[in-house]
Amino acid sequence: MIRIFVLFLCIVSFIFTAGQTNNQRPKMQSAPLVSFGIISDVQYCDCDKAGSRYYRSSLEKLRHAINELNNQHNDFIINLGDLIDRDYKSFEPVMEILNNTNTEIHHLAGNHDYSVKRPYKKRVQKMLTGDSTYRSFRKKGFRFIILNTCEVSTYSGVAGSARKARKIIADMKEKGKPNALDYNGGPGEEQLAWFRNELNMAVSADEKVLVFSHHPILPEGAHNSFRRDSLLNIVSDYNNIIAWFSGHDHRGGYDNYNMTHFVTMKGMVESPDKNAWALVEIYNNKLWIKGYGREKSQILAY
Repeated sequence: MIRIFVLFLCIVSFIFTAGQTNNQRPKMQSAPLVSFGIISDVQYCDCDKAGSRYYRSSLEKLRHAINELNNQHNDFIINLGDLIDRDYKSFEPVMEILNNTNTEIHHLAGNHDYSVKRPYKKRVQKMLTGDSTYRSFRKKGFRFIILNTCEVSTYSGVAGSARKARKIIADMKEKGKPNALDYNGGPGEEQLAWFRNELNMAVSADEKVLVFSHHPILPEGAHNSFRRDSLLNIVSDYNNIIAWFSGHDHRGGYDNYNMTHFVTMKGMVESPDKNAWALVEIYNNKLWIKGYGREKSQILAY
């Protein structure tokens, strides 16, 4: 009976801790091993609002997020894509703000980043990702893998990409897939093989892994990346993937698969004044996602 009572107290304690949000730091937390800022779907342009998207308001929200991150310890910042909504000139004020950060920024390109005139598409890639549109880096026993889910798409401008994407979309439509849409995209075959190789190297190095992509693969829905089934099959073969962070679906979301946390960040553009971004802290057995504005805080065990 005493053991049952003690177990009950432990469960209550865990629920209380996991339910704390925003600036409520759990007392049992020690210094994080790694911490990083994460933003998604800023989608700035000098445009009137459309529905719930307030494009002009994104500049001030981005400036506030970067100022806050500059005042906190973080090892790097991840931009999950869609810094702009349209027009290459929209990048100028956005990049001016981002260049004021005092830490390294790792950019992912999103579908809206490519909503520029064709001659500028290669400039977008060069500016955001350089020559390596998918890549990885390591810090303190963790491997961070950045995927390019815009590689095979109707909009990236890569030779042959649009033709492959249209065939994939047609095949998915025949199967009734909800994500058979032009604004989605996916990795090519070489990237899938590279991803598996990165995970193998992480296993050999005894590293835990966090993955980042613009398009989510979970929760299932209309915003999923092409070849999500192939990506999930890869995830199934590994037990060292802690979490997968994505953007694209401005509503945000969460799912769990093979003990991997799948977190979709809320879009910064989706409000006239409420921000949405997070500081993620990695501990030796959990992630603490410290949400700001519309982004909720979560503690995710691993």
